[in-house]
Amino acid sequence: MKKIANHETIEIYAPDESRFSFLKSPYAAHKTNSAVDIYYGSFGGGALSPVDGKIIDIRSYDTPTPFKNKDSKEYLIAIEQGDHVIKIIHIEPDVSIGEKISRGDRIGTFIKNGYFIFWNDPVMHVEVRKPHDYLRASNNLKLTPAIDWCRVPTSSPKIMDLKCRVGDINERYAQLCAPYRTCGEVKGFSIDGGFIDGYVFSYPDEFFGVIKPEGFTRPKVTELEITSDGSKIKCGGIAFCLAFNEPRIKVIPQRYGEKLFSKGDEVRIRLGIQ
Repeated sequence: MKKIANHETIEIYAPDESRFSFLKSPYAAHKTNSAVDIYYGSFGGGALSPVDGKIIDIRSYDTPTPFKNKDSKEYLIAIEQGDHVIKIIHIEPDVSIGEKISRGDRIGTFIKNGYFIFWNDPVMHVEVRKPHDYLRASNNLKLTPAIDWCRVPTSSPKIMDLKCRVGDINERYAQLCAPYRTCGEVKGFSIDGGFIDGYVFSYPDEFFGVIKPEGFTRPKVTELEITSDGSKIKCGGIAFCLAFNEPRIKVIPQRYGEKLFSKGDEVRIRLGIQ
């Protein structure tokens, strides 16, 4: 487990093989820079605690879902540590109230419910909350990413032009390999003196930003062009995360099962921000 963020004395950790994102979600706490999503494993696979503490609450509730016979159950796990509570969702718990846990201990399994769309991967949503305010969606206890910024140039341009290669591909999305930067143990794709984080739609939206040494910024996307073999690619958007291993760029089709590339294809991504 490696540290990915903190709020005051509360430290949040993730497995070495994980990816993580602070901005790639419409969930309310992400808009106030108060949440992090941790991606690893598989649906139905084991989920590990990102913190030390004591289980003080477990709740379940139904989510909206347009699909018949699809599980709509969501779970909330509340872990007390000192003067704060760590809120975790998207995990079906196999721990009990009153149980003490350490980071890296199994707390449940990854689930998929009505909050997920076709291209979402297994994810653990984590927030730090006040003891009597961990149920509502909104939050303003901001997280600080655990990033060593010494290797990201402060003068990097506001246009990113990447030559990529298609790595993994499936019916939900394609993953592209491209040159990336490393800051300490964290790897990502850089623009404007920071790391890109979030989901860039083919139309304007808010699930995107740049993480910089001075904090989070949410610039306007002025240009997004994806080309392969000289042709423009129409897609639903592209997604960026931070990682400890090689980061990838996810290209999402407009419809499930739509094939945009073949494995090994060369792809060019041009992204401009203001």
